[in-house]
Amino acid sequence: MTVWQTADPEARLTDAAAPPRETTPADAQAAVNFVVFEAEWLPEDCRVETVTRRPERPPGRPTDVSAEDIDQTPHSDGNPCSVRTVVAGEGRRLRLKQFLYDWAPSAASIAPLWRTPEPTPFECGDAVGWLGTDYKDQRGACVQRDRTQIELSVSEGEFTDDELTRLLDGLTPADPEGARRVRQVPFHRLDYWARYKCRPPVVPHGLWDYAPEHPYEDSLALSPVALRTDPPVPALVPSGEQFGFDSALAFSEADATELIFRNRENGSDHLWMLATDEESPLAPSLPPESSDQSGEVRESTDLRGTTVHYAALTEEQGAWEAIWAEDGVRYAVWAGASQYLDGEEFREVVDSLEAS
Repeated sequence: MTVWQTADPEARLTDAAAPPRETTPADAQAAVNFVVFEAEWLPEDCRVETVTRRPERPPGRPTDVSAEDIDQTPHSDGNPCSVRTVVAGEGRRLRLKQFLYDWAPSAASIAPLWRTPEPTPFECGDAVGWLGTDYKDQRGACVQRDRTQIELSVSEGEFTDDELTRLLDGLTPADPEGARRVRQVPFHRLDYWARYKCRPPVVPHGLWDYAPEHPYEDSLALSPVALRTDPPVPALVPSGEQFGFDSALAFSEADATELIFRNRENGSDHLWMLATDEESPLAPSLPPESSDQSGEVRESTDLRGTTVHYAALTEEQGAWEAIWAEDGVRYAVWAGASQYLDGEEFREVVDSLEAS
């Protein structure tokens, strides 16, 4: 049974925590909730030194265990899974970490490179990757491919930008059949926090200053029919064929609805959408303040017969976001960086959203 089929929402970690274990990318695929990638190309002097999988465990900490003991974040009680690959060469080393970024939209598509003044975009397979400085002040890069968050960090020595981009561009699914099975599962069924009914870390969502606590302990999956007939607040959905419905959750006590749509061109680029009552604790402030990440565009524009607050990391390749109020509901839309969208097209998507 795969992890997204076995999670018990009532389970909490009370026994000894399992440390990361050595594996291969192909073997790891059956035990994680994301598509696992492996490198088809490495610099001539480099080799894969280790591959380890951090197993998924229920939320919580035994009384004698710290987050550092089990290689988990101290910012929440969650224990989601991940795969870590160390690549080593002559006097240099880098780390590739893969996981499902499932507690918020990856902030402006550059979450691990946050506060890099001018991150550099590059084409990465059918997605857009980014080069910059990571939270450890090391040279880093990141990309989302097949919904998998892939984060690269140079821990020793130097790698050229061409080496980093070529490595990420050459990643391929380690187990194609296992990857196919994961792609068929709706995002919120894979989502660790929704499955275990627990609160995730609080993180920036993008260029507007918005970082709420998502109350996944009070979440209920919404089918497309329920989204039309019984949402907590009226939701808007993309018109046309560019984006397909992935999944949605109701936050009943918070009077909010969370929705995920996927770009049909690659099944990975996303619209992450939120609709809230004006008094909801999840309601974004209007007008929004700027976050502490630089961006190419932040402006208020006329769309949908009202004022929409629009921002873009770069106008050409994203990421993009919009926040506004309409008929007593506050809406927010985040679109990840994409080769199949630009700022003008994103604004057209926002302007053409229609009642579900």
